[in-house]
Order: sequence, then structure tokens, then C-alpha cells
Amino acid sequence: MAALTFCVYSTLQQICEFADAFVRFGLSAHRSFQFLRAKRNQIEFRRNCRSVWLQELSNRHALSVRVVCEILRQTRVPLTSVNNVDSTFELVKKEMHRRGIDFAAIEATAEAYEVIDTFAVQQRRSNAGGSDIIDGGGQRDYELVDNFDDIEVLNGDEIDSSFYDYVEPLPVYQNEKIGTLKEGISFTITGKILLNCERFSINFVIENATRDVALHINPRLPQNYIVRNTKVKGVWGREEVSSALPFSLHRGSRFAMQIFITDSDYLISVNGIHFAKYAHRLPYTSVSTVEVKGDVEDVNMERADVECYPEHLPGVDPKEICVALDIFDEHPNGGDKSALIPYDEVDGSNLDWAPLGIKSTIALMKNVACGIPLPYYGLLPTNSLKVGRCLQIVGRVKLLPQSFYINLQKGQHYWPHPIIAFHFNPRFSKQSGAIGKAIVCRNAWFNGAWAEEERSELDTDFRPGKTFRLAIVCAENAFEVYLNDKLITEFKYRIKPDIVDTLYIQGDIKLRSVVLLSNLSPKGTRRIYTNPLFRYN
Repeated sequence: MAALTFCVYSTLQQICEFADAFVRFGLSAHRSFQFLRAKRNQIEFRRNCRSVWLQELSNRHALSVRVVCEILRQTRVPLTSVNNVDSTFELVKKEMHRRGIDFAAIEATAEAYEVIDTFAVQQRRSNAGGSDIIDGGGQRDYELVDNFDDIEVLNGDEIDSSFYDYVEPLPVYQNEKIGTLKEGISFTITGKILLNCERFSINFVIENATRDVALHINPRLPQNYIVRNTKVKGVWGREEVSSALPFSLHRGSRFAMQIFITDSDYLISVNGIHFAKYAHRLPYTSVSTVEVKGDVEDVNMERADVECYPEHLPGVDPKEICVALDIFDEHPNGGDKSALIPYDEVDGSNLDWAPLGIKSTIALMKNVACGIPLPYYGLLPTNSLKVGRCLQIVGRVKLLPQSFYINLQKGQHYWPHPIIAFHFNPRFSKQSGAIGKAIVCRNAWFNGAWAEEERSELDTDFRPGKTFRLAIVCAENAFEVYLNDKLITEFKYRIKPDIVDTLYIQGDIKLRSVVLLSNLSPKGTRRIYTNPLFRYN
């Protein structure tokens, strides 16, 4: 009778799930079945990941898996694949101490559990959306909350593991002696992409019974993106493909990919520029093999213990920012702003009227007519960004922008995290109506964390395909942001601007020029950018 009840319940549940998917995907049975297969695949993948992390936690601290599960249940501390094992257990111990939970009593209770029969295991497994899932070994994974609303099925490839496997099973490069992994270890893989390359992959492999892949990096040249994923117990997880960096791998050229390990993520750079980060889904300390498969040759790997990431390669080194502090000195024609005009709006054929400083600046703008590649690292002289000065950034918004950001920071690397005096980040959204309307976020990073974010919805002059002139002015108490001479926002100082030595720009714009200017004339009688709410002496 119990078996019959279970079968009826399971059938009704599957019918309801299919009906919901059928309506959601416009009465398309094909897409509905794809969604349900992907959903079941992700449930199994996440269960497998949690099982591995539970086993790692129990091995690390010489406890049985039952004891670990009972501790997690009583303390209500979630175990997620992005947590470092040791930090998770420290969090658990602190919570136990705070609540006065007796560890010995937990251990005795857990070890006294009776073995759960197979039928009960299967019944609980069928409850895909439940918060108490039992795996085949009778262990419970508590605080499991999954939301599948973000699963987008474009085709069936992401649920077909054969898509990741190559016809030629033998790797073109394999190293089974990579040593012990820890935060700060970097692997740089170099090679040449074949002229007929379709795709290749770099795999960080755990040599266990199922040969799990902790990190799978898979550049696909026809699609112009790089997939990141994990395989555990034969099941692939959900792909990650997004990156603010344009795809920069080409057939017939050489490549260098750096994989840097932190306690929370893999950091991946392509040809010397940070490309993406990938949170640990499996313990990185278990990785013992690195292999490369696919349409590449002449592959080598270098392991190093480094203090900063990424490693800058020749050709992508930070550039010195043009400093033109005297070009707005007073002259007979009054306050001329010609140097503020974007280079493509200036006729460079006749510059006899212009002072020497303006000529040099326009010449600089003409020299970068092809644009400055992003991401952009610009170097400032020491203590050069201070009250009374400004950074002028000229560029053009891409046709289909999502966002871009500008960091005024101390330091040129992605890791360790630089101190950021000002983070300026316009985010464009279809829900906001016209593209020019943006959520403008401002923030600062110091003392190891982001400060409280400020955000405003503004109707700006950022328009697709349109040139803009942005100025970040160091006023007495805040960074003031001007767009095409109009004040749009400000950000009170969390950190004084004189610590800034690097300007970092990334996102959906074409960059034309960056210049450090004086906002005040040498005699202090004229200002380029003026806040109408601020009274100057």
C-alpha cells in the first residue's frame, strides 16, 4: 500500500511539474522536457557536490558524516560548495559555543541513528524541491534550498555530458604531479591554437573513482566564448560563460591562460588580462592532475607561488595617463575649452589658434583614433590626484550597452583586492526605458570590504553609439561627476583621492582618451567644471 501511494504521489508530482513547464515555455513540449531534464540534472549535480563537501569536512576533522550532518542540522549553518572547509567548521564551532550545544551529545545521538531503508531513501530523493534530502548513503544534507527559475535551456547540450568529451580521448598535455595546492598558487598554460580549432579545454582533475573535474575551462572559438564548469560523479553542473572581457583567442595564434587559486575562487586570465572568476564547487585541495585536450599544440605549463594576480604580459602593461595641468592657463581669448572636445569633433587641420598645451592634447587624441583597448589600466604620478584636479575621460557608448565601471584605486592588480577610493558604475537596463536612463552606483573598497553602496536612477546623456565626455572632479569633500559639462552625481570621500595611483576602466564603452587636468586656472579665477551648489572662494 505504501509503495502504491508513493507511485501515485510521484506520478502526480511529475504531471504537475510538466504542466507548469508546459505553460511557462509557451506550450512547447520539447522545451518543457529540456527544462525538466536540466532541472533534474542540476538537482543531482548539487547533491553530488554537497556529498563531496560533507565527506571533505568529515575527513578534515576526523568525524563521521552522520556527526557532521547532525552538527549542521542543530546549528543551522548551511554547507555550500563555495565555502572553505576550515572556515565552515570554525563557523559551526562558534555557533555551537554561542548556543551552548554539547558536541558529545550530538556525536552520541548521531551514531545511534538506525540505518534508513532503501525505500525511504528513494522517497526522499523524489522530493526535488525539499530542504531535507537524503543521499544513497543515508546522510542528510540540511539547509538545501535550490531555485531553478534561472535555468535557461537554449538546447540540450548542457545536459549531454558527451558535448564536453572529445573524439580523441588522449590529452595533448597532462601533468599528474602538480604538487599541493593552496591560496597563492598560479598555473600558467601556454600553447598554440591550431588553424582548424573548434574548441579546446583545460581540466583540473581529481583522481578519484569517478575522475571528477573541479575546473573545466573550455574556449569555443565558433561561439566566441569560454565555458567554465565542474563534473562530479559523472554529472556536469551549470555552465558559466559571462565575462566583461571580449573574446581574444584566435586560430593560428599563441595563447597564455593563467589560473590563480584563492580560498573561495579560481581566477582566470587570458593573455595577461583577468577574464573571470569561478567559485569552488569541489575542494581544490583534492586536485592532483592538470590536462589539456583539443585543437592546440606546443602546450606547456608553469606552476608558481605568486603574490599578485594577474601576471601582466608585454603589450598589456599599464599605460601612463597624459598629464596636462597647464593647458587651461588664461590667454587672450578667455576660457577656451577646445581640449575638452572629443578628438573626432575637432578639425586638426588648422591648430594655429591653439596654445601649445591644447595642440599636444589634440595630437594625443588623434593618435588614439583607433581607440584604447579595454580593460584599461592608467597610471597616475604619486599624489597627483588631489583637490582642484580632475580626470577627463572621452569615449563612446557601445550600441547595446549593459554597464561599464571606472575605479580610482591604489594598485594595479585584481588580487590582492586594491583599495578603491571611488567606484563609478552606470548600469543600463531594458526595464528602465530609454538606454540613457541608468542605475548609477557609487562605492569604495577599503579595510577588506565594500562600503555602503550609493545608487541613483538618473536620466543621463549616455546614448548608444554617442560620444561622451566624463569628468571626475576632486572637490573639497567629494568626487563630483560631470557628463558633458553637466553635474550628474557626487560621492563623499571615504578615502582621500591622493592615494589613487591607478585608473581602471572596463565595460561597454569605446575609450578614446584619458587626461589629468587642473580644474582651476593657476590664478584661481576660473574653473572648468563648477558645481552650482558649491560656493568657491
